[in-house]
Amino acid sequence: MRILVAFGTRPEIIKLGPVCKALERAGAELEVFWSGQHIELAAGLLDLFKITVTHNGSDIMAEPGLAGKFGLMTHQIERLLRAKHYDWIVVQGDTATAAAAASAGFMNRVPVAHVEAGLRTGDINSPWPEEFNRRVIGLAAALHFPPTPQARDNLLREGVAAGDIDMVGNTVVDALLYARATMQAGYQPIDPDVAALPTDKKLVLATLHRRENIGAPLRHVLRALRTLANDGDKLIVLPVHMNPAVRAEVMKMLGDVANVRLVSPLQYPDFVHLLSRAWTVVTDSGGVQEEAPTFGLQILITRESTERPEVVEAGFGTLVGSSYRTIVSGVRRLTAGERPQLLSAANPFGNGDASERIAARLMHTNNHHHGLAA
Repeated sequence: MRILVAFGTRPEIIKLGPVCKALERAGAELEVFWSGQHIELAAGLLDLFKITVTHNGSDIMAEPGLAGKFGLMTHQIERLLRAKHYDWIVVQGDTATAAAAASAGFMNRVPVAHVEAGLRTGDINSPWPEEFNRRVIGLAAALHFPPTPQARDNLLREGVAAGDIDMVGNTVVDALLYARATMQAGYQPIDPDVAALPTDKKLVLATLHRRENIGAPLRHVLRALRTLANDGDKLIVLPVHMNPAVRAEVMKMLGDVANVRLVSPLQYPDFVHLLSRAWTVVTDSGGVQEEAPTFGLQILITRESTERPEVVEAGFGTLVGSSYRTIVSGVRRLTAGERPQLLSAANPFGNGDASERIAARLMHTNNHHHGLAA
């Protein structure tokens, strides 16, 4: 069975890394298309999961517009699909790479498997353009792997046949457990700035990058972080995203503030290390909402809505938007005691066997079932 896996961002490598490993163990002939959306952030991740990229996208990121990038990726993936026979094309989440690959698969009658399917906010503009991307992928997919019952129910409501849905949990938990297993006791961080972080303060990890937050919302969040840094008992650690608009705001608001450490985008083991040390996280990232519960962390989500409502319902996450007052009071509440307020509940996104289940289903599904050219 020949399978093409397509990805372009750091979270996609993290979430598809364990799937690639599981497919190889199951005997699939694996090829990987890498669009290079986060070229600087991929360092170390491909090594961590021992992934070999067989096809590199070219000049995609030089294209300025989202539609232009989308078109170029679709074209490059179509060329691959027409050059040889693939049994499946596997995509993850809601990126431009995933939507382009799913569209190319559908147009060329190569069945699409969607990892992390069924996430919805119900608002096509929030998050933008991710909600659009995931709905497009949902239409193109022959097999859907939702992480939770809620995501499965979203797909059923949209008319996806129950037999084409396999609820497996989220592969990010697999990745996290894999990374943690490779990091023995006494782990030494890869980044010297992370290794040099003081240990005598309460660590608050912040990750901010969403397009819809750039501008006034981001400034409100950064102002809250500046206030929290001035409390004196906390250390704010913020890996600065590569987006120039985000970078400029962060440097302006937090560049020279005591008790703030601005670090480079983190290698995944370093990120896992910081999660294990954090008292709380302030984030607009989707992946962090799924990762934090494995550590029992209560986090503040700087968004108006989340397509991962399970994290809120399970008590791990609170939606705070960009409200300065809510962020400041929330972090102060979670760092008030002598030790972090960790929850002992199970991670609602799974227990670490999602990748094995995905590989098993792909290796045993006959594509004729979908009326697709096999």
